[in-house]
Amino acid sequence: MFSTDSPSSTSIHHGKTHTCANGVQLHYRVQGDGPTTLLFLHGFAASSVTWEELRPYFPPDRYRLYLPDLKGAGLSAKPRDGAYRPEDHAALVLDLLEGLQLHDTVLVGHSLGGGIALFAGEMARESGRERLIGRLVLIDAAAYPQRLPRFFAYLRMPVAGSLILHLLPLRMMVRYNLEHVYHTPGQVTEERIARYSGCFTGRNTAYALIATARQLDPAAYRHRLPDYGKITIPTLIVWGRHDRVIRLPAGERLHREIPGSRLVILDAGHNPHEERAADCATAIRAFMEGHG
Repeated sequence: MFSTDSPSSTSIHHGKTHTCANGVQLHYRVQGDGPTTLLFLHGFAASSVTWEELRPYFPPDRYRLYLPDLKGAGLSAKPRDGAYRPEDHAALVLDLLEGLQLHDTVLVGHSLGGGIALFAGEMARESGRERLIGRLVLIDAAAYPQRLPRFFAYLRMPVAGSLILHLLPLRMMVRYNLEHVYHTPGQVTEERIARYSGCFTGRNTAYALIATARQLDPAAYRHRLPDYGKITIPTLIVWGRHDRVIRLPAGERLHREIPGSRLVILDAGHNPHEERAADCATAIRAFMEGHG
């Protein structure tokens, strides 16, 4: 039986910045210098801080973790250019991989980040850059058009979106969102509320959130999703059994459509990498190391 190491106080290198070909600056952090490289893509209304519970389970002598803030999030640039579609993000991810001279990278994406990882894989395949991505790990990934979560839908409204972000108390808004994505109420801790509150601050953050929400039109993606049947790289799908944002049948469908994929279901909500960090890390490491 494969078992993960206990979490450690793994240090993380100071943040760095990569300037993409279109001038957008992406901020990222690096942990470890091991031979296996993973690049983590966070979800909507989050940043690289979403991986704080997960990253200590990856020993620095065996793994090298890249933790970027996507465009419009965290310490990365938030230009008012209207280019916040998943495809736009995916192009920047490939630019980052090339700029850092990474190859055979394990691309780990959660929620919207999972959708971006799927687009990045397709774009790499179609442009002859398959060497950049060696494996996919999709955690409760946004892979199919669906009814938008309530908070997401509010941000798409012409007036309501701006009012919500500028007038509602920040901690109340963050608490509401975390209570919706976590399965266990006790997981909504003051530490996590404070951590995610930082994702809603900074110049142009409101613009980036609203632009992202408005460009994720379910109707527009019904005919332009990647062809999951063409994915040939090893793929792990991790899903929270009690996910109310992207429900489990979507994960099971994705598992059926990606040839040879592996599906792991955890007793969690939309964020199993936080609610069940040890189990999520065990699944990822077993997948990479050929166990079970």
